[in-house]
Amino acid sequence: MLPDAKIYQLSELLENPDQVAEHALNHPVALVVDHQVKLWLISGDALANMTAATSLYAKQADAHPIEKAISHPVTPPLYLTEFLAIARKKWLHKFNTQQMSAKCYEIYQYRADKHVAPFFSGIELAQISYTTLSQFLDYLASHNIGISSASQYLLIVKQSLNEAMHAGKLDRMPEFPKLKPVSNSRGAFTLQEYLALLRTGWRLRNRAFYFEKEQFLNATGLDQRLLVMREEMYRLIGFMVNSFVRPSDIKVMKHSHVHIVENTHSYLRLTLPETKRHNMPIVTLMKAVVIYRKLQQKALSQGFGQSDDYVFFPDIANRDYAMRMMGFLFNWLLHETGLKTGPHGIGRTMYSLRHTAITFRLLYGEGIDMLTLARNARTSVAMIEKHYASTLNGEMNIGILQSKRQHRNQ
Repeated sequence: MLPDAKIYQLSELLENPDQVAEHALNHPVALVVDHQVKLWLISGDALANMTAATSLYAKQADAHPIEKAISHPVTPPLYLTEFLAIARKKWLHKFNTQQMSAKCYEIYQYRADKHVAPFFSGIELAQISYTTLSQFLDYLASHNIGISSASQYLLIVKQSLNEAMHAGKLDRMPEFPKLKPVSNSRGAFTLQEYLALLRTGWRLRNRAFYFEKEQFLNATGLDQRLLVMREEMYRLIGFMVNSFVRPSDIKVMKHSHVHIVENTHSYLRLTLPETKRHNMPIVTLMKAVVIYRKLQQKALSQGFGQSDDYVFFPDIANRDYAMRMMGFLFNWLLHETGLKTGPHGIGRTMYSLRHTAITFRLLYGEGIDMLTLARNARTSVAMIEKHYASTLNGEMNIGILQSKRQHRNQ
């Protein structure tokens, strides 16, 4: 009877022809090809020919079309991209309600368009398995996508599959491959390298950039008239190494966020906007107080330095542009000093100054405990142990390693 017809995907026919052949002995078989249901009553010989054919249409003459339609409805196949579209709408809602930053939203959309949608466009939802996801990782690797980024691509796939489950179109989540990220030390500077950056920053202050060097530095979109090594860069380097802040903190830091504390210890208390779910104040080292006072004095002489003015590059209201300018000038310094790449091949950026601040405290801070350092740097003990403490060795602090506890006189 026609209602007993079995629906097969073309891939199922090619992968398991014996199962399809057994059903085709007594029942009509429906094949889904190019998202359309094709109905044929297939004989054993015709089935064998179809299996061997490179194209189903090449052997349609061997099958007998069924004139009478199946009485029950045929459900069209579902694809991951349908539920990726739902995930996209949720990203947009989060962006519109300020639950997701513009940068994060752009990255999600880019990844969905660049690799997720193209790879999964022809794969049915029900066919996505551990093997499929492993093949997706191989595909990403062939496009030079690193493990960290690949995990973010898998997250988009998982979000899409979750939408399918919520819609009742997927019974269970497939097992996902486990990614083992390679633990790399962060690109911190040594003390000698840090001092070399400071000396070079001071030596190049007020010097204009020569554009024959543009082959090494990307100045696209930057006003050439502004490409002068600012004295601020010298102070910015020292400030970041003495304050643990991220470049994103430098971008938004205003004088209203900075409070000078002068008691037994002199330091700055930075009450910055929340970053990476951390909102505790940051306490700087004493040297940062001296640097900040000089920055503020210079800013006041130029008509800035008020509570609502930015601490760094206050004359540039567009903060994204200001960060591009800082990044360009810092890269210029890195190329001048030959420090763009670290000893392990890790590229360096302004973020390396934060890494340097944390590493220096581990190296030179007497009796520093990891929890205090982590909280003050707005990170976790686990991150410090993984990316910073792992780079230290016994020879770096041989004095502490060989020290003895002082016994009190009885």
